[in-house]
Amino acid sequence: MQKIPIDLAEPGMKLAKPVTKEGGMTIMAEGMELTDSLIDRLRNMKIDRITVQGHPLDMGGAGAGTKYAERQERLDHLFRRHTSDKWMMRVKNRMAQYFGMKAAAQEARQKALQAVESEQEDSTAQNIDDNNDGEA
Repeated sequence: MQKIPIDLAEPGMKLAKPVTKEGGMTIMAEGMELTDSLIDRLRNMKIDRITVQGHPLDMGGAGAGTKYAERQERLDHLFRRHTSDKWMMRVKNRMAQYFGMKAAAQEARQKALQAVESEQEDSTAQNIDDNNDGEA
């Protein structure tokens, strides 16, 4: 079971836990297989994280170079005096997981924006080529 940002969800993944709204209302049941339309629906409902079966994503290097990755790196320094306190280490680990998920989501959004911009540039270049061919 792995909790992931919705931006990293892919069709074919199965929910390990039901998706619920803040009031506790179940939106999607445990075991449902995600499709593109279901993922879009979750995004539209402002669901930012889901729990999926297995460990489909290696988030170890995800989000490198993001503000959340920088925060995650600072945790060792911030908790350096509490290495023998098991409760403080639990807090540190929870924060590291949170920043890791946020970093991966931020990187996924950046890649999606870059892909859209690249498609727009390609489309504009194609339109310019088409117009130049018609004038020749």
